[in-house]
Amino acid sequence: MISENRSTATRSTRMKRRMAKSGAPTHSIWAESNKQGGFIIYAGVKGTDIKTYAGSATSQATLDYNLRKARVKFRLPV
Repeated sequence: MISENRSTATRSTRMKRRMAKSGAPTHSIWAESNKQGGFIIYAGVKGTDIKTYAGSATSQATLDYNLRKARVKFRLPV
């Protein structure tokens, strides 16, 4: 009975949803060196005051790994 009431004309007259533009993400992950010789990893909008502590690293090798972990944590493309 439900299929009898529906027709193809009603499907074409429905409004189509607009998808949000999926451009480059405004948030990013970056690292800044600290005074003790390590790195502090931040997530947020670079160049503004909007940033969140995302981790730290003591060497360049662990910095690359921890940057990838932070991208996954904040759901940014790796």
